Amino acid sequence: MTENNKKKKITFAKILKKVKIRHFVILFLLLVANSYAWLIYVNTVNNTVDVHVASWKIDFKDGDDQIVDYVNVVVDNIYPGMPDFTNELKAFNYSEVMANVSYSILEANIMGDEYVTIEGRAEKGEQSVTGDLTSDQLKTRLLNEYPFQISFNISSQSMEAETGLALFTTNVTWAYESGNDELDTQWGTRAYNFRQDNPTDPCITLKVKVYITQSNS
Repeated sequence: MTENNKKKKITFAKILKKVKIRHFVILFLLLVANSYAWLIYVNTVNNTVDVHVASWKIDFKDGDDQIVDYVNVVVDNIYPGMPDFTNELKAFNYSEVMANVSYSILEANIMGDEYVTIEGRAEKGEQSVTGDLTSDQLKTRLLNEYPFQISFNISSQSMEAETGLALFTTNVTWAYESGNDELDTQWGTRAYNFRQDNPTDPCITLKVKVYITQSNS
């Protein structure tokens, strides 16, 4: 054994004399504690990764603007023979469950004739009053009781998970001859007078609420 090795051996022996048994015990306990903490951390991470929570996200897009669940339709001018007016809302289902689509008409203003439906009153936290129509009743009136027709349509009342798409459209049409000359004349004159008296106000405004709910199936 060389002189250098002898010196190293002596130095190591001196170090061992200084290290007491309790130091080894403390070191052992620290190693065990760290190992246990690591196992807890790993299990926590694994459990978090393994738990799968279904997301629920609906994206509404009206043109370039993102909205939540209300559709506001504005028709500036109407007259017999007008070009057909169409407003389209696209609802995308990015969630992992199927979705159902429905709607309620909340409010309508037809050249100064104001309607607030029973659903519209409830939306505003108000009590309904005598003469209020339901959404379905107003839908029927807007479609049938004027020389022009205001109609609503949903392309599909259910949307597939992740790829589902539903189109909600509002259409306003007024044929040059609706088949009722008296109503054409009455409302044509009224539309002209309304535009003269209210040059900055739209002839028709509608507020509709679109409902997107998770499907139970």
